[in-house]
Amino acid sequence: HDIGKISISDLILNKPGKLTKEEFDVVKTHTTVGFDTLKMIEQDYEDNIFISLGIEISKSHHERWDGGGYPESLKEKEIPLAARIVAVVDVYDALISERPYKLAYTKEKTINEIMELKGLKFDPDIVDAFLKII
Repeated sequence: HDIGKISISDLILNKPGKLTKEEFDVVKTHTTVGFDTLKMIEQDYEDNIFISLGIEISKSHHERWDGGGYPESLKEKEIPLAARIVAVVDVYDALISERPYKLAYTKEKTINEIMELKGLKFDPDIVDAFLKII
């Protein structure tokens, strides 16, 4: 889902502090870079479901259920299902993991954060399924 991050400088990706608006704008390009990269690969693998899913996920996993995401400000079921699923898992992984700019959250705090974003950032049905599994 983050194949486009290969184009982002490690200085930005591993920055220990808060990103500037300009740096965050650069990070946001990873969705379209990933999309473009996989679209090129798709030419050699026509009708490959894995590449097709990768294209959807890489481009749309930062869209928000409420329409406030990027790169296209899609909302609700305009967002491909696979991207809605990965959005929850991606945030879970990001929060539960230590990063250069933050300590790892506990499992409980991570789950609470995801529940607070249900219906805002995340598809409510996907959150409910995630909570049943976890």
